[in-house]
Amino acid sequence: MRRFLAAVSALLSATNGLWMLVDGAAWYAAVPGVTHTGPFNAHFVQDIGAAFLVAGLALGARAWRPALWPAGVAGAAFLVAHAGIHLADILRGHVENPARDVLVIIVPAILALYASLPDQEITMRKWLARRRLRKMGARYNYDTSYMEMVLDEAPDAFFKFAKIMGVANYRKVVPIDACYAAKLVGALHEDCGPCTQLVVDMALEAGVANNQIEAVLNGKCAAMNDATCLGYRFARAVADRSAAEDEAREAIRAEWGNKGVIELTLALQIGRIFPMVKAGLGFAKECRRVVVEGRSVDVIKQAA
Repeated sequence: MRRFLAAVSALLSATNGLWMLVDGAAWYAAVPGVTHTGPFNAHFVQDIGAAFLVAGLALGARAWRPALWPAGVAGAAFLVAHAGIHLADILRGHVENPARDVLVIIVPAILALYASLPDQEITMRKWLARRRLRKMGARYNYDTSYMEMVLDEAPDAFFKFAKIMGVANYRKVVPIDACYAAKLVGALHEDCGPCTQLVVDMALEAGVANNQIEAVLNGKCAAMNDATCLGYRFARAVADRSAAEDEAREAIRAEWGNKGVIELTLALQIGRIFPMVKAGLGFAKECRRVVVEGRSVDVIKQAA
């Protein structure tokens, strides 16, 4: 509705402005009530016409792209100020037909101001989402600019995609070590550092031992506990689509049932999806060493 009203306000304001600029005398003679404001002044009419044209263009920008709502507010501000002058004249009794001024000038200005404002629900959600992204980025020293791009350009897509975070935290039967082993395998399969580091930091925060994290990064199953090794082998087999995939799946099913297979499959894909989104958007340019509690770890990069 705001975009539609902004478009209508833009069309009316720009048309009025162009008329005043191109043929001010005809505008002066044709618009009811104008002749009662004083004698015709071509330069003055053109000045006001330029203001109406700029206001129309600004409201048109708001109608074209909602993110440009500040431009719309600037355009509407002129219309509101203009309406305020007419309202003052009405209150002083200096207007020939007050009802006409209210209908033609004051009401359209109010509608233009309403139309220029951002959609409050989306704006507030975007503000909160951006704040959370930056808070997470600061907490983990992680660049969230690729997700902010999605938030800015396609907020509906962002909020639908954000629901996947509920899946990222889903775990019922699989031990935390196995869960993060699968997530790390997923990140390693698609990433060259930053997203893997994020998963490492989250794993440490969740209580996974640093020696288990290092073992996954090194690809050394002998250094892993049983749960970590099972999660690692399953995730690695699925990611690589190796011949051992069925055997690894059956090992998970024997230990934690079908729920375990589901949880580890989701954990693996969560580990992969964010690096892939980052790469697809063109933000996967940075490579960095993976650090576990202050110590750089040699990572065994897996073929994608």
